[in-house]
Amino acid sequence: MKITNLIFSNDGDTGTRILILSGIAWLPLVVLTLINGTFISDDITIPFVKDVVPYVRGLIAITLLVMADNIIEPMMSRVLKYLRTSGVVPDSEQVHLNNAVDKMTYLINAKWMQLILVILVVLMSWVMQADYVDMWTERDVTSWALQLENGKVDETMAGTWYLLVASPMVSFLLYRWVWRFIAWSIFLYRVSRMQLELYASHTDLAGGLGMVGAGQALFGIVFLILASLVSSELASNILYEGDNLVSVKQVALVFIVVSIVIIAVPLLFFARKLFNLKRKALAEYGTLQHQISRDFHHHWITDESKKLVDSMQPSAIADYSAVYEIVSSMRIVPLNPKAILFLAGMLLLPFLPLALTERSIWDVLQTIGGSLL
Repeated sequence: MKITNLIFSNDGDTGTRILILSGIAWLPLVVLTLINGTFISDDITIPFVKDVVPYVRGLIAITLLVMADNIIEPMMSRVLKYLRTSGVVPDSEQVHLNNAVDKMTYLINAKWMQLILVILVVLMSWVMQADYVDMWTERDVTSWALQLENGKVDETMAGTWYLLVASPMVSFLLYRWVWRFIAWSIFLYRVSRMQLELYASHTDLAGGLGMVGAGQALFGIVFLILASLVSSELASNILYEGDNLVSVKQVALVFIVVSIVIIAVPLLFFARKLFNLKRKALAEYGTLQHQISRDFHHHWITDESKKLVDSMQPSAIADYSAVYEIVSSMRIVPLNPKAILFLAGMLLLPFLPLALTERSIWDVLQTIGGSLL
């Protein structure tokens, strides 16, 4: 199995991909720091064993990025199948739908975009290298990734591997998914411009677009990976560069809010259609409700022609009331509020361990235990 296939595609077994890619990114760092004597050392500020950043990038991020291939891609296929077969996209628009799919596929697989991502990864590696050097020279923080040689700060063998192989690999896998999110968003925009057959009485409370909203929420795994990377950097700053927990709480909160907004933005393309659909349906169903209520009143109150239990009218009006409730509860953005809460909770998880950077887990357990006594 070629390494390029492991990085550029999701061919092969998921477990095998995780083991190989994590092995390439992380295991050489362990070996090289052991050789260099910086795996566990009191002579430097950040020995490898205490640096959370390479652990998160080399183990957690790669695992989640590979899993994303097997979660989001099937979701995209299910949504495409739903749009083709459910009737939401009528037969007259199927040609436009196929064109939109072809354009999205081209964008995702475009070689020029792969090249741009590689260039971006190289630039980010250069920025990271400069940040590591500044950490040593300006903040007096020594690291397993750097060494002082002939009066000049330079990378160790482990640092070179991290900056040129491990970190760029993770960054490329992440940027690739960010680009797929953009391509998918462009596809949803094109779908939103089609003449769709949407019904306010649909039980998904989104006119028939509930499947699209549910699928969109799965992109949260990409932002979970970003949250993990951001959290690891914040933890490093707290532990070794003097930041405090209060200052990073705002970063975490802003990140969570912005991430949820970005995930929801492509669904806003359908908001105008759904708003107009709901407004029209409320007027139509409201008129019908008045007529049904009038007939019901005349039949049972004015005419009193027969007993209530002998007629299907009460059942009919109850069914209609249920339909009207669906119409009035319809959302103009096809994203379930429960999905938003789930995304917020999921994105919060990587930031929770930051509380342990200022207080040990034993202190936290003592505090909890004391509050229970």
